[in-house]
Amino acid sequence: MDVLQRLGPRTAPRSTVAPLELCALSTTEDAAMMRRRFRSWVGPLTDPDTADDLALAVYEALANVVDHAYVERGAPGLMTLWAVVSHPLLTGRDLVVTVLDEGAWRPSNGPGWRGRGLPLMRELMHSTAVLSDDSGTTVQLRRRIAPASVTTPAAEPGRAASAMA
Repeated sequence: MDVLQRLGPRTAPRSTVAPLELCALSTTEDAAMMRRRFRSWVGPLTDPDTADDLALAVYEALANVVDHAYVERGAPGLMTLWAVVSHPLLTGRDLVVTVLDEGAWRPSNGPGWRGRGLPLMRELMHSTAVLSDDSGTTVQLRRRIAPASVTTPAAEPGRAASAMA
């Protein structure tokens, strides 16, 4: 009997959040559905404004798949979204979101009304990486997210008045 067997069964801590894994066709409707599912998953983990920012960054990555990945094939392909958060740390949780496809990367062809997705993702996340090869493109987004329960005293209803009294 080894040490781990003597310790008894391993159970996940209460603070564990199940990863989110979604796979769908690269259509506008499915990208919107995946954004809503991601927003529902991340909502309890942080404040509403941060959850909205995260959902926007994720949607931009999904929209890039819809708009660019399978254009040369002429039909939608698959897009996958994986999201995972670390156990709580002193300053929040580390969030990692990966969006991948099996299509072809198409670099921006200059200024215009398009081409703002990657800069937006980079602005909303702490780290954004794009990896592309013959098998497809992977976008990885990372951000430290503060817990939803951490608020400033002024933001809590009734606290500002009692603090002044």
